[in-house]
Amino acid sequence: MQTRTEEITASSGPMGAHVVRPDGYHRSEPWYTMQSRSDDEINKMFGLVLGTTEDQVAEDLAALLAWLPEDPAARGGAMGCIGYCIGARSVLCTLRDHGEEFRAGVGLHPSFCTTDDVDSPHLAVPSYTGSLYIGFGSADTMQPASANTALIEATNALAKGEAEIHDGADHGFGVYGPGLHEAAATRSYERAKVMFDRELA
Repeated sequence: MQTRTEEITASSGPMGAHVVRPDGYHRSEPWYTMQSRSDDEINKMFGLVLGTTEDQVAEDLAALLAWLPEDPAARGGAMGCIGYCIGARSVLCTLRDHGEEFRAGVGLHPSFCTTDDVDSPHLAVPSYTGSLYIGFGSADTMQPASANTALIEATNALAKGEAEIHDGADHGFGVYGPGLHEAAATRSYERAKVMFDRELA
């Protein structure tokens, strides 16, 4: 299986950080960019995002992990992951399934992380031994903190877990766009850096 990856090199201390991300939507079309905020475009975007299953995410991650030793820029060692919206669900599943390799996870404005399913991602949180940060916005009505009480409580019960609700922040507070909330984003990335520095040094 071939999986395209985006690579970013970010400065984080004397050794730096190597960041890779599989293209989670490669099965659908080469690349998708929203052309407008029309109902058709929004429905297309949600169809693409919600049509990507956790089995597909796991398959892509397995391909990435198999390829990574061939990348000369990757030095090995512990890894961390960060996800937004439904990507935060993938973070929880990654920590659940690869907790020895992924020692830090960050989920911002998480979606579908606390469900009634027997394999709901939040149920695995008590087994995590690494670091986990979860950030919600108090104004998020799409995936409100009130619907994720079990995830918040499980995260805060971890020895190295932290869940926060950012006052006035809406869904999408951590990414550039109409939902960006500077204070919530800054606080979340500061906490993420603390965890990554601690676990990945």
